[in-house]
Amino acid sequence: MLIRFVVSNFLSFNEESEFNMIAGSFKTHKHHVYKSGKVDVLKAAVFYGANGSGKSNLMKAIRFVQETVRDGGITQSVDGKKFKLNKSNSKKPMSFEIEFSIGSKVYSYGISLNHFEITEEWLYESGITVDDKLIFERKLIETGKTTIKMADKYVKTQKEKTLIELLKENLLQKEKLFLGLFNYLKIDEITSVRTWFLTKLILIFPGTEFKGILPLLLDSESLKQHFDQLLKSFDTGISQLTSAEVDFDKYEIDPKDKMTRKEIETQMEIAPFIINNETNSVIIKEKGKLIVKTAISYHKDNIGNNIPFMISEESDGTKRLLDFIPALYNLLRQDFTYLIDEIDRSLHPSLLCALICKIMTDQDTKGQLIFTSHESNLLDLNIFRQDEIWFVEKDNKLGESKMYSLSEFKPRYDLNVRKGYLTGRFGAIPFLANLQDLNWDNNGS
Repeated sequence: MLIRFVVSNFLSFNEESEFNMIAGSFKTHKHHVYKSGKVDVLKAAVFYGANGSGKSNLMKAIRFVQETVRDGGITQSVDGKKFKLNKSNSKKPMSFEIEFSIGSKVYSYGISLNHFEITEEWLYESGITVDDKLIFERKLIETGKTTIKMADKYVKTQKEKTLIELLKENLLQKEKLFLGLFNYLKIDEITSVRTWFLTKLILIFPGTEFKGILPLLLDSESLKQHFDQLLKSFDTGISQLTSAEVDFDKYEIDPKDKMTRKEIETQMEIAPFIINNETNSVIIKEKGKLIVKTAISYHKDNIGNNIPFMISEESDGTKRLLDFIPALYNLLRQDFTYLIDEIDRSLHPSLLCALICKIMTDQDTKGQLIFTSHESNLLDLNIFRQDEIWFVEKDNKLGESKMYSLSEFKPRYDLNVRKGYLTGRFGAIPFLANLQDLNWDNNGS
């Protein structure tokens, strides 16, 4: 579970700015509160703000940390990602800290980066009510050397001390993460933290296509029924979602595909399946033979017959919904944290409201949903708690993004939040100049 995220000197974030999922003392929607170790965290958070306010930059900041963990470090200078409207920032490091829970334990992981170097990296087991417990701390000191401080329990023997020293001298380059040496360290906490970043934290951007829909669809009959029920309840016109099978020898490879037939056959020797998002198909091996399965949607014709459609023939809204259904399925069953930027892209407001309400009213969800939106109809305390609604606003003088929660305004539970937001009560709305000054009626003559 995500608990807290702190960012500074990254894109539109200048000074240290914090977003958190910690539940306040509000009494409404008690089923939106999860026990995460020693802290109560929220099921959801929605971010509002004008275009260019920094909502997407928050998502990009979290993705940057995730990708750095995935890659084990950075591959180029980070200077281009720093806050550019303060000249002194070019010499300062950018910094991130993320706090999250794995089971009953809470961890805090952070990195600071400057130019082509990781200047600091740390991992603690967060005590919440007591002192944090060090797992490791890595620093780049003035001499240009890297120091590593480990918890005593990981360096009890001379062999363990020697291993850390060897890793520091031979493998830990300035652009590499200490977390990236998990295979050598073989420390459960470090491996678990890296695994959380790569498997439990999932980001979806406007151009993201969810790559798991076909493997999920092929997984079980009960899962197919779940998809069908959801699609019917959202009134997409789809009566059934299934897969059609094509012999691999008759499969025509799209010229846009990056892999040739030979490369596909080579990869299939070690991979359980290959996904092609262009054609919404997956290549699998059954009984030693390569098979291509393609997602098919069925619609009822005027006399009740099922008529097959390719997914590419569906509307943009329906295809976007198909991207989200696996996320919805996972949120109901596991402690995934989904972050979705511009969730309302290509979705009708009524469809979006139905999707969000389905998630928020379900009392058995296991995961978290964090998203950005412009859809003001979701600004409703019947859907969200006060501490689940956030705003991002850009300072007019400094041009930096600031994040703050609706809970800071201490609103009544019966407040019309939508009306208050649209009238500027909470800030984070665009400044609209006098449109008459634009001289639209002037044809330039």
